[in-house]
Amino acid sequence: MSVTFKDVAELAGVSTQTVSRVTNDSSNVAEGTRKKVMEAIEKLGYVPNKGAQLLSRAKSNVIGLVTLDIGLHGVSLIANGIRRQADKEGFGTSFSVVIDPTFENILNSVRDLKSQKTETIIINVPMDKPSAEALVQQHGDIHFVFIDVPASTKVNTVCSAHYTGGCLAAQLMLEDKRENLLLITGPNDSSASLQRVEGWKDTLAGSTATIQAIYEGNWQASSAYLHTRQAIAEGIEFDSILVASDQMSLGVLRALDEFSISVPKQVSVIGYDDIADCAYFSPPLTTIMQDFQTIGQIAVELALDDSMDNRNSKKQTVNTELKVRKSTAIKEKSSYDKIAIQKLLADIDKLLP
Repeated sequence: MSVTFKDVAELAGVSTQTVSRVTNDSSNVAEGTRKKVMEAIEKLGYVPNKGAQLLSRAKSNVIGLVTLDIGLHGVSLIANGIRRQADKEGFGTSFSVVIDPTFENILNSVRDLKSQKTETIIINVPMDKPSAEALVQQHGDIHFVFIDVPASTKVNTVCSAHYTGGCLAAQLMLEDKRENLLLITGPNDSSASLQRVEGWKDTLAGSTATIQAIYEGNWQASSAYLHTRQAIAEGIEFDSILVASDQMSLGVLRALDEFSISVPKQVSVIGYDDIADCAYFSPPLTTIMQDFQTIGQIAVELALDDSMDNRNSKKQTVNTELKVRKSTAIKEKSSYDKIAIQKLLADIDKLLP
């Protein structure tokens, strides 16, 4: 039985992609990695197929990106960060947009990118652990990097510190003496959203504040607009709203304005992302900053790292930061004391004949 690329890759502990680069004398290989591959080739007596090498040289220097709708601000910023970093590395980018993030749709996008001879693919679509790991297993010749998967998933990952960001947002509301909160989350299939919500809940759990209602949004402003109107229509008492994205916060602000609810005097609002336009909302939005450029940069670096393969499961986290603007403020005390007024009226009633 002849020795294959896969045999060499397994012995050297690298990907078949890395073996290909070494046998094609690519300069984009760490010296230590090159040495391991060459030792494996010598030990196994592997003879490169010249025809296959010629074909491999025809592969385009393109990084694939499977992404959600780039009409979403955060998604487009990550895509732009990936594109800019890829360009610095001398690579192009090929996008495949997934509107409905089912496993089959993601799989079709991967197949489409593979047909373009793409060797590295970044996945910025929410995936659960079994699906992400199955995707990697089914396409062992592709080097994957994921952006929105559960932390325990055994794949290469880069993401923001979503949980920490959630904690920062909730802590600000507590410091501002807010007591009755609405939570508007992102889609429940998004690990990024779930981690933010976990940070909110864990921080509020040790306080006297009350979560009055939780609504699931879809990252679009319209969803948060409708949820906010629903809360008002149902007579839910709230003095603050934690929102899982700035784009949804825009819908929240519009709904509150339509009901003449003052922000932040009556209700504080905090978003998540720190997109460029949120500083120009009315009022300017307090939010949690994600460094989208760094996320894109690291995703590309992981994708092109020859010392990495899908079995390493390397994970990198990018810090988040609180940005305080004018949509949040310390809650003002009521201009009247309801209980005191009721007591006074009762006392007056007793004096009346």
